[in-house]
Amino acid sequence: MADGTIEQIYPYVVPKSWVDHTTPDSLISWQVGRDVFIILVFDGQGSVRNVRPEDLGALGLDEGSAFEQAAQNLARAWQEQQFEFGAATLIDGTVIGCSRGNWMAPAGGLLLGNFHESLAAQFGQTELAAIAVNQDCLFAFPTDPKTLQSESLRIAINDEFSGHRKPISKTWLLLNGQWPQDHPLQSS
Repeated sequence: MADGTIEQIYPYVVPKSWVDHTTPDSLISWQVGRDVFIILVFDGQGSVRNVRPEDLGALGLDEGSAFEQAAQNLARAWQEQQFEFGAATLIDGTVIGCSRGNWMAPAGGLLLGNFHESLAAQFGQTELAAIAVNQDCLFAFPTDPKTLQSESLRIAINDEFSGHRKPISKTWLLLNGQWPQDHPLQSS
């Protein structure tokens, strides 16, 4: 029997180390970058628990339908303003997109099309870089020379990664309206 309901399933962005230290029978996961994964979790109102393959069986779902339900739940959470999308102008004038507010924000930035669409319109390009820096924050930005040379952007990424109790990654992911993957301009 599942310990959660269909309405409690959400996608959750985690570092590779999370998946490496968990047995395959205790989670459902998809790799989206060299060290970034999306897993399914049950929302426990302040804590999350991995959705296990046995939970899917108890709920009558396969991985695909569970992911679809999780994405719908995530979209509903965004509409309820449990996390937010926005933009920030850094000290040097560099403008970036942000998805932040709680543990759902990185998944929202990677998976919900309205975040990508609004940034594509703002920046005038459909291919952007995204970094799920920590459990509560995802940055997205264009890859024009000015942005790539921004010291303020590097500082913001490092501060959000190093200063958070649950960092995820500094890996650049391609945000283009499709499934996230490593960005071809990956920064080391």
